[in-house]
Amino acid sequence: MAKKGGTQDKRLTEIMEYCLQNGEQDTLDKFGLSSETLNRYKRRYKEQIDPDFNIKKLLLEIGDKYTDKELKAIAMGARLTPGYAKVPVIDFDGEEITFGFMTDTHAGSKYFKEEYFHQALEEFRKENCEFIVHTGDLVEGMSNRAGHIYELTHLGYHDQKNYGQELLEAWEGDWYIIDGNHDRWFEKSAGALIVKDIADHVPNVHFLGHDEGDISLRGNIVVKLWHGEDSSSYASSYRVQKLIEAFTGGQKPHVLLCGHTHKQGYFFERHIHAVSGGALCTQSNWMRRTRKANHTGFWIIKLTVNKTGVAKFQPTWYPFYA
Repeated sequence: MAKKGGTQDKRLTEIMEYCLQNGEQDTLDKFGLSSETLNRYKRRYKEQIDPDFNIKKLLLEIGDKYTDKELKAIAMGARLTPGYAKVPVIDFDGEEITFGFMTDTHAGSKYFKEEYFHQALEEFRKENCEFIVHTGDLVEGMSNRAGHIYELTHLGYHDQKNYGQELLEAWEGDWYIIDGNHDRWFEKSAGALIVKDIADHVPNVHFLGHDEGDISLRGNIVVKLWHGEDSSSYASSYRVQKLIEAFTGGQKPHVLLCGHTHKQGYFFERHIHAVSGGALCTQSNWMRRTRKANHTGFWIIKLTVNKTGVAKFQPTWYPFYA
């Protein structure tokens, strides 16, 4: 057995440290070793110098498969399961976090008010929001409905994509966003995923999925974004209540943020803090003809969290009187 700290130990340590950082094949090539010799060195290194060598090797292999944020998520207890969408984990100092929530902007429609959008961003900055959540229908899209084209300020995929991208780039922080039924009109007509395409070009825009997606606060608070393609209800709370009833026990989020119906409201059911987001556009002629109200505005939400969940939930609605 070589003496600890001797020449052989230094050589062995050099080879094993190189192996940890660069992998086995590079180590074989650099030091002119056979696989059998390298395995023998591993056993000797573990027995004589570092009993935790295999654990370190395993951690480095895991590190190669995940980003730094995902590794931090794993360390905080989040599940990153192969075959399932990865859930972004947002960490923060202290017990409180504040974020902005908007939905159904319908950019590219004449009913979208860009001045409202920028006023919302200014309020988010003033209240020190950490990020913004958007629950779908970022753009208006293009349907085959008679007369719809005359309600558009931006025609076609490229014009609406560029406009949507310009709007999201006006916020310097992170966006967490799903797409809605209007966004997916481009998918149905041309196979184009406009919100995902925007997210691919704007580094701080995180696309979470079609109609729904999750983010996690500190790895244990689940915030679900939801849009849906179901119809609106005359009672603002009914749709949200039916959605909450549909969650099985293990699927319940702590916070549910809803878009699509252009109705605002806060509800607490089955221990879920649910917020219906309203809209950042005004009432369309179609909504008025079909007797559907449009609540124009946005939310700022402050959460206080502890180890077991949401200790305090403070949503504030900011209405626009259009």
